[in-house]
Amino acid sequence: MPGPLLILIEGTDELLPVAKGIGASRIDGSIYHWRADAKGEMPETYISCTGVGTKRSYDCTKQQIEKCKPGLIVSAGTFGAIDETAQLTEWLCIARSRMLADRAEKRAFKSDLDGGEKCAHYVAKLGEGLKAVGGQPLDGLLVCVGDVPLFEESEKAALAKANNAIGVDMETYGIAQAATEAGIPWVVARVCVDTPHIPLPDFGALSPITGRPYYGRLFWWIFRHPIKCVPTLYGLWKLVNVYGRQLAEIIKRGYLKP
Repeated sequence: MPGPLLILIEGTDELLPVAKGIGASRIDGSIYHWRADAKGEMPETYISCTGVGTKRSYDCTKQQIEKCKPGLIVSAGTFGAIDETAQLTEWLCIARSRMLADRAEKRAFKSDLDGGEKCAHYVAKLGEGLKAVGGQPLDGLLVCVGDVPLFEESEKAALAKANNAIGVDMETYGIAQAATEAGIPWVVARVCVDTPHIPLPDFGALSPITGRPYYGRLFWWIFRHPIKCVPTLYGLWKLVNVYGRQLAEIIKRGYLKP
């Protein structure tokens, strides 16, 4: 009998709408770890916050594999588009990730992970589920930039060109690596929150320590943009919450069943 579903998300802002949407409860009172019983088509589900960065996501995934023995692992949350074909609110529904070197090594290619046939069924079901809840799946390469975020659009454009990639994140490769080592299928279910035409404000990256925005950057950005800060922040909040509700509905309908 397959194990439960394990959803891994980098920050609590993205995690909470999903956890609440499936009726999950905190594990030992922690805001970072949640669990929901199987109900109807929904499998038993664990949701954990990885923190930001490849190393943290790898370590968290290893720990949660030991604790809950999952049958399927999902890299969830957000990604930034680095290709002009991607649009806000579209999801990457894939089982591929490319690890790049750190900034000092000019983000050179390091390694690829591809779930292949073992994960193909889950990718197809995820795309089917997304369409069922009104979303649009996107196919393409997701590159992972380790533990140092991207802030400059020029660097994103260069990475897109060098890797023929759709988007960028900081956690998927670590999650996929731990899943692959354990022989567990994995998929990516991440929503696009910025594009080359609609970039995030320069506070957009999350702190690897807290999993929340760099508040110094955030407050300075609000000070410099007093008029547009409210609609921008509200737009980001609304996008993430719509994503959370859609992912919760996909889980409840059994599209991500191990």
